[in-house]
Amino acid sequence: MDSLDELLRRLKNTNSSGERNALAITATETGDLEVKKVLIEMIDRPELLNERGTFVNCLGQFDCSRNFLFLVRLVCEGNWEVSHEAADILAKNDLVEGREVKEGYNCLRTTVAAGVNDEWRAELIADLLSMFD
Repeated sequence: MDSLDELLRRLKNTNSSGERNALAITATETGDLEVKKVLIEMIDRPELLNERGTFVNCLGQFDCSRNFLFLVRLVCEGNWEVSHEAADILAKNDLVEGREVKEGYNCLRTTVAAGVNDEWRAELIADLLSMFD
């Protein structure tokens, strides 16, 4: 079995989406917090914009209470799979507070004010906004 460092190196460098997804799942199963950092890096890579669903799903295996705004942005900007995975992670967070929550709320409101074209995204955002009631 590969070491975690080797798994993460391969995850970052492979050009195969299938291999990348399998490596992300295998690395996530270790529960190591370094994996969470790499998943966030992978989600942020512009060239992987349409290949992030598995990474977001794997991210949900970690404590994401400090990633509230990051996840809200994924709901507002991601494709169907990414948005739904991010919303599921947000729904699992029991108590999140602070500046990041206020920024997340403002991001949701700004997205609504700009107009949401996708009915499914509007429903996700409405569900998230109801958490603030």
